[in-house]
Amino acid sequence: MTETIDKVEQRQKWVELLHAAWMFHQQMVKDAASPIIGAEMNDDQIFHMGISVAIQDAIALIQQMEAYGYFEDEDYNNDTMSKPGPAG
Repeated sequence: MTETIDKVEQRQKWVELLHAAWMFHQQMVKDAASPIIGAEMNDDQIFHMGISVAIQDAIALIQQMEAYGYFEDEDYNNDTMSKPGPAG
């Protein structure tokens, strides 16, 4: 049981780390912005925007998998695999 809690805590820490990385890349987009109003995004902005969107997608995927109960079966699978089957 404590192993499951550790996995949940670890997953939460990973999500927090991803969120911090997302905020960093969002700030880089703002820092690389041109002071000219209406200017197109430069390559640095596009790069950091793409990374921030990918990080957001990863966070959303983790949250969706948690909501659908994907991670709840981890302990069950580990216990099942360690027991001998009908053939011994």
